Amino acid sequence: MLLTAFLALPASALVGVVYVSLLETVVKGNKIAAWLLAAASLAVVVTLSLLVWLRYRRDRQIRLLIALVAAAAIWLWGQHLWEPVSSTLLPHYEGLKPAERAQAVGQYRLAVIQACAAAGGVIALLYTARNYRLIRRGQVTDRLSKALERLESQEEFVRVGGVIALQQIIHDAPAQAGDVTHIVRTFIRRRAPKAERGAPRGVQAAASGLLLPQGYTSSDPEEPAADVQAALTALNTRRAKLYASRIDLSGCHLAGAQMFRQHLVKAQLSGAVLTDAVLARAALRQASLEKCDLRRVWATKSRCHHAQMEGADLRAALFFEADMVDCDLTGADLRHAELSRADLQLATLRGAKLSGARLVSTDLTRADLTGATAEEEPVRLDRSCLDQARLNNAVLRNAGLIGARLRNADLTDADLTGADLTGADLRTARGLTADQLLAAGSIDGARLPPTLRAACRHSAQETGPATGGPVGQEAQP
Repeated sequence: MLLTAFLALPASALVGVVYVSLLETVVKGNKIAAWLLAAASLAVVVTLSLLVWLRYRRDRQIRLLIALVAAAAIWLWGQHLWEPVSSTLLPHYEGLKPAERAQAVGQYRLAVIQACAAAGGVIALLYTARNYRLIRRGQVTDRLSKALERLESQEEFVRVGGVIALQQIIHDAPAQAGDVTHIVRTFIRRRAPKAERGAPRGVQAAASGLLLPQGYTSSDPEEPAADVQAALTALNTRRAKLYASRIDLSGCHLAGAQMFRQHLVKAQLSGAVLTDAVLARAALRQASLEKCDLRRVWATKSRCHHAQMEGADLRAALFFEADMVDCDLTGADLRHAELSRADLQLATLRGAKLSGARLVSTDLTRADLTGATAEEEPVRLDRSCLDQARLNNAVLRNAGLIGARLRNADLTDADLTGADLTGADLRTARGLTADQLLAAGSIDGARLPPTLRAACRHSAQETGPATGGPVGQEAQP
């Protein structure tokens, strides 16, 4: 499109010059017009030849170079070329004296010579550009061959040097960036160890009470090798990100990997081990993370919307302010995970384990928490938005729902035993019963439907204020 835009105007001008010159030559026998016709015809032939040549070359750099040269030629010599054209369109040779006519013919010949010189300069420039392109391609090929030889070395530091060389090629040779990026991705898959599970240990950590990694042998590294980490860094450059999507790292052991701002859009990470990895601000849109080990991963402000995380292990993971819209977390283990201020609209958390998880000020609008459980330790949902969320059969014992908003939320058969509903908005909640409110730990200041408020007040009068519990507290309208 750019080349067409640059060549449209000069091509139209050439066609007009050929047509007018042909009329002047045939009808009036004008010699100047004949010379102009020859020059314009030659220019048309050269232009068509270049277009045919470019049709099969498909080189953007050469196209842009030709377009710039054509624009410069029009800018520099356009006035000289237009003078004979205007004199042909508006002939006034009859009144000229012989000396003046000779001077006009000389100026025209000078313009033709300048146009021929410009055409020769363009041809020479094209030839130089072609030679430069071939030489540069040969240099890139030599550098790539040497880098590939280093990747096969038995020494780790030599392989690191090979990866760095590939990174430089990605930066210096955009035309080969896609192929080199594919080589780096293949290198990671070959060098990263596989995630092999052993027998589960089931031993608790002393401070947090979390179970230790379920079943990784002691030989599993806590961080990737230097060459693998260098390859991950190479994929995180600006040019490599254009080709780094859909990377397949399924089943790879990448615990402790540094992938800050990593581009993992539509990546295949099923069954991968990313324990203690750094994924802050990483792009994980539509990534496949089924049964992925994400324990203690740092993914603050990561973009995970539409990601598939069924059965993933996110214990003690940090997803603070993460974008997890429409994320599938069915059966995921979120115990002690930090999801405060995250965006979980339309997310699916069916059967998820939420014991000890923090979802403070989290947006769970229209999220599906059917069958989610928090039995071992209470989940914190304070000031969260649960509008139109589905909490059917959810086990939220002793959960913190202080100031939470549950407008049109479905609480059918939800277990709210000991839950703190202080200041919660339950006015339009569906499936909420008086028994659930009576089993709650506190409903002080909760906004309830009139019928449930009356039932709680009636129960408070029957049991008396000395009984304690939520029924002895006045619910605010």
